[in-house]
Amino acid sequence: MQFQKDVEIRAPREKVWNFIWDVDRFISCLPGCKDAKTIEAGKRYSATMVEKVGPFKVEFPTTIEVLETEKLTRIKAQAAGTDNKISSRLKVELEVNLTGEGETTFLSFVAGVDIVGKLAALGHGIIKRKADQALDEFTQAVKQRLEGDS
Repeated sequence: MQFQKDVEIRAPREKVWNFIWDVDRFISCLPGCKDAKTIEAGKRYSATMVEKVGPFKVEFPTTIEVLETEKLTRIKAQAAGTDNKISSRLKVELEVNLTGEGETTFLSFVAGVDIVGKLAALGHGIIKRKADQALDEFTQAVKQRLEGDS
């Protein structure tokens, strides 16, 4: 499944970039994300994603690996995790792009998500709706945090 979300933020690109790398502040915007830890700054992180999807409460201990960065412009990362209770695996390939000048930054998230196991049996429709909702909540939280900061 592919997801894309673009958001315009009234903040300079450097401020947005620094916010993305402030793991505690950044993950506080992501619904269902808890216990985020830096394993190796700028390279590897871990977090647990907890969410209710259809009849399942999923909990994916996840490892996030940063694959590429272009300062102030782009981040490419992948994340993977397994919920052994419901025999499901999650893999996400994420690209974050920043563009803009002055006091406006355009932030774009593109994610490819693969889910296998019992959770996948729910069907793409239910999973896609839940993921779209979470991505909308996330981008709005990022926008509010950045535009609300002085």
